[in-house]
Amino acid sequence: MTEVQVKKRKKRTISNFQKTLNHVRDKHTPLHTVEFELALLSFQEWKINRLGEQLRVIRNTVLRQLCKNHQQMVRTKAYNRTLRGYRALADRLKKATETERKVLEKEKVVWIKRFEELRTDHNVTFDFARKYGAELRTSTYSLPDAVTVWSVCEMAWKSMESVLYRGAEKPHFYKKDEWVALQGKQAERCIILKRNQADGSFFASHDGMAFPLKVKPHDLFLEETLSHIAFYMDNNETVDNANVERFLVDMPIESTFRIRNNRIVRKEIRGKIRYFLQTVLEGQPVPKRKQDGSFRHVLGRGRVSIDIGTQSIALVTNDKAVLKNLAERSPCTFRDERKVVLHQRKMERSRRSMNPQNYLPDGRIKNGKKEWVVSKRYLALKQQLKEHHRKAAVNRKYAHNEDVNRLRSWGDEAVLETMNIQGLQKKAKVATRNEKTGNWNSRKRFGKSILNRSPGYFISQLKERFKATGGTVREVNTWTFKASQYDHVLDASNKKQLSQRWHTLPCGTKIQRDLYSAFLLHCSDADWQKPNNEECQTFFPIFYPLHQQCVESIKNNRVAVLNSGIN
Repeated sequence: MTEVQVKKRKKRTISNFQKTLNHVRDKHTPLHTVEFELALLSFQEWKINRLGEQLRVIRNTVLRQLCKNHQQMVRTKAYNRTLRGYRALADRLKKATETERKVLEKEKVVWIKRFEELRTDHNVTFDFARKYGAELRTSTYSLPDAVTVWSVCEMAWKSMESVLYRGAEKPHFYKKDEWVALQGKQAERCIILKRNQADGSFFASHDGMAFPLKVKPHDLFLEETLSHIAFYMDNNETVDNANVERFLVDMPIESTFRIRNNRIVRKEIRGKIRYFLQTVLEGQPVPKRKQDGSFRHVLGRGRVSIDIGTQSIALVTNDKAVLKNLAERSPCTFRDERKVVLHQRKMERSRRSMNPQNYLPDGRIKNGKKEWVVSKRYLALKQQLKEHHRKAAVNRKYAHNEDVNRLRSWGDEAVLETMNIQGLQKKAKVATRNEKTGNWNSRKRFGKSILNRSPGYFISQLKERFKATGGTVREVNTWTFKASQYDHVLDASNKKQLSQRWHTLPCGTKIQRDLYSAFLLHCSDADWQKPNNEECQTFFPIFYPLHQQCVESIKNNRVAVLNSGIN
């Protein structure tokens, strides 16, 4: 018998220039996302909806199989034995000394490897999810390509990771009316942004279909972004060579606007389905301009101290003192939030009238499995409620972005306290009784306030914007700083109740609590651990007139600042 010669695949050699370029792209290049609206024909919309539905089923099927495998794994004796050993080791680590900790850390690695072996044996891995998704594609579903199936398998695995590593009780499955985004892994595969050489227009290509971009006239931001993308397409080698040379001599890297990957998303806006292309580009976004070509946002210099609450924000600079509501663009903000509450009441009344058998005489819902019948009125109200939530989310996003840009125009150093937003929105663990009435106290905390005002998104946008524009964000230690308790006259801390919204100095001067906290943050010491009393004494004569001006402006204009104590 003659031996069959198997050809070995040659390994691709990477040059030193390419290695350096890959390092620059991965480690030293920021990313940003730009969104373009797409124009779809009716048959293209039908096909892409069918494609999204098949991807949703593949994603749910892969995730359901991962859950089954995980349930089988946790029932085994080997898993429970490994879990008991790992928990015992974790308890020993809490009480161990520094010398014992080094030995226990090595032992911890062994236990982690045992968990990995168990997950591999029971097919609770990403490799299994990817292969299982590929089998579903070849055997059952014909529309999706390999790249989009890979991306939904990644989505399924990330949802499974929340159960494995983050303590989630169960993963999230997409419902039938939910649409899975079409995700491309690379710029040259699956979803491609192309340019027509004849007229210079751009279009997205996917599965033999072309979707032209809908760019509004006189949209300077999108026009300038597309011009940078076109320049890189024509001069990619020159731009990459220049960036590598700049990196080798320790010069800052320039934005290339090279496309990393694309994805197509679907949104329902005012009852109409619209499709958008989200493109991930390398570098910083182009600065926004006005119609006359001038820059819309100017970068300032100086310190901006920020005291963020669950619903309001206090700002202090060298020449300004501002107290305002978070995520408030206009007086319509609270009116739109009120519409959400009213629509929820209407929906609940409609559901109760259609399903009286599912409620107890006192109005509570019965336990156990139930069948719900909804009316056409209920479905119409549900659609309106969805639109109100979408508008509120967009307004919150725009309001936070406007406030962050305004702060960046006031200074380049932001000072704020560290905040655990997730801890504030959770309910209290222990139920307590009121000492006077004997009734149970509510376990609710700030969940609804955080939903409507979204302080966590504001903080994340603040850090991102200041970092991208060369500014810095300083976070003081909340426990040592005690901005809400410190008195700069006494140079001591006095604990105050949360309901006490005014701070009274020994001389009898009253100062709004949030503005005073922002003032103390402005006078922080060099290590950001506590206020600098000398700076407080020096800056207070400047701050107090600004404080009075701010309070009088709120009163005269009849502005309702939440939880401010200003009537």
